[in-house]
Amino acid sequence: MLTENEVAQLLEIPEVKNVVQQLHHSFILEEPNLKSISVHDFFSGLLLSPSVALAQVDGTTSLFEELSLNKKARRFSKGGFLLQHDPVVKMIIHLQSSFTIWEQRFLTALHKIVSVVVPEISHDSTTPNGNGASDNSFMHSSYILVRLLETFFLPVGEEITNKRRVSNLEYQKISSIAEVLQLSSVGSFKNFIRTFEVK
Repeated sequence: MLTENEVAQLLEIPEVKNVVQQLHHSFILEEPNLKSISVHDFFSGLLLSPSVALAQVDGTTSLFEELSLNKKARRFSKGGFLLQHDPVVKMIIHLQSSFTIWEQRFLTALHKIVSVVVPEISHDSTTPNGNGASDNSFMHSSYILVRLLETFFLPVGEEITNKRRVSNLEYQKISSIAEVLQLSSVGSFKNFIRTFEVK
C-alpha cells in the first residue's frame, strides 16, 4: 500500500491538490471537531475511505476491522504519532459515525484523483496497461494502480495476488466502489477481484 511519502508526492500533483484542498475546506467547516486536521492528513483519510466503507458494509465495525483501519491510518500520518493522538486515526474513528454524510463526496473526489494518476483508465483496452484482463496483468500494471488497490481494499502487508475470502456484501461493495472510480473495466482490477472467494 501507499506510504506517507507517496501520499505527499501525490499531493504535489496540482490537479490532485486542487481536489483535496476543496474537499478539505468543506470538511473542516462541517466537522468542527476536526478543523485542525492538515491537508496531508485529510488526504490520507480520504484515501482510506474505501476501507471505512468496507468495514461498515454489514452495519458494524469489528475489532479486527478497527485495528486494521488504525494500522493503515498510522502508516499515513504526517510526522508520525506513535505516542500521541494520531490525526488520521481520529478522522477515521469520526468517519465511522458519520460516513453516510461523506461517502459519496469522498468517492467522487477519489474518482477525480484516480482519473488523474492512474494511466490505465485513459488507455485503450488493447494496450498492455489497458482494460483487457490477462493472467499476468499485475506485471503490466502501473505502480500507482497496484498501490491504490492495496490501500483501498486490503489490510496492511497483504499481497495483492493472494487469494482471500470475503462476504457477498464485501464483494458487492468492492465492485460498486470500483465502478464509481472507473476501475471495474481495468484488467488489473478484474484480476484483483478474481482473487476473492465469496463465502
